Amino acid sequence: MREGFDSFSKSQKAIARYIIDHLEETGYLSAEDLARQANTSSSTVVRFAQSLGFSGYPDLQRTARDEYRLGAPTRPVVHDDQLIFGVEEDFLTRALRTDMLSLEETLAKNSLSRFNEAVDALFAAKQILAVGMHEAAAIARHAAYVFELLGIPSNAVTDGSEDNVARLIRIGAGDVLIAVGFRRAHRLTISFLEKATAAGATTVVVTDNSLSELAGRGTLTLYADIDSTFFAHSLVGPLSLVSALVAATYARDRDLFDSRIKAVRDQAGESAWLR
Repeated sequence: MREGFDSFSKSQKAIARYIIDHLEETGYLSAEDLARQANTSSSTVVRFAQSLGFSGYPDLQRTARDEYRLGAPTRPVVHDDQLIFGVEEDFLTRALRTDMLSLEETLAKNSLSRFNEAVDALFAAKQILAVGMHEAAAIARHAAYVFELLGIPSNAVTDGSEDNVARLIRIGAGDVLIAVGFRRAHRLTISFLEKATAAGATTVVVTDNSLSELAGRGTLTLYADIDSTFFAHSLVGPLSLVSALVAATYARDRDLFDSRIKAVRDQAGESAWLR
């Protein structure tokens, strides 16, 4: 698929790109599911599989499962001389090397201008809602935590409870909603994003690639790689992206934010909360 990519039709390129970026999922998606992700028809998916030499889509599925299980490389090889120290190729090494590459991919996927636009919005935000369900909830909670420390009223939304719906209803112009989701984003995340956009809030999407269900739906879209060495996604990329957003926001007015952080930590210290 990589070799023949330039010769594919627009629909075939969308299918190929999704398979390349989501090899671990392709083996478990029906032709209809894959078609939905690539914004095409299931018959086009089947014909594409046949054009690659497979007997049909199930044959492609089996091959995708086998290739992922065998750990076929989809990234550049990291050599020992690229590491600070040489170590055996064990699970620890493989996982950490993959995370290192994930950070490189995250950096490569984002333009500085788009990143700075997101920082502008966050710095000026009256309040921030960070929305993420399931595995993305960890990212949403971290974002809300660090922005709250800067003194920007922030909440994490990780379910559809009434108090979270109430927070959504109050959001509007001057506020920022950060929507975090990967691959097949949770329907609640999409719903919160759409409603916040309709209310006039600035919406910043954090997702893994341009074919995800969140990509392009927000005011700004930032990308974070989530590839890992096993069944669960790595969150190193999105966590680092959030940290970069917070660091850049802090740098806009260090004195202001330092005074806010000091007040919080002084109070926490007096109450022995951090002891």
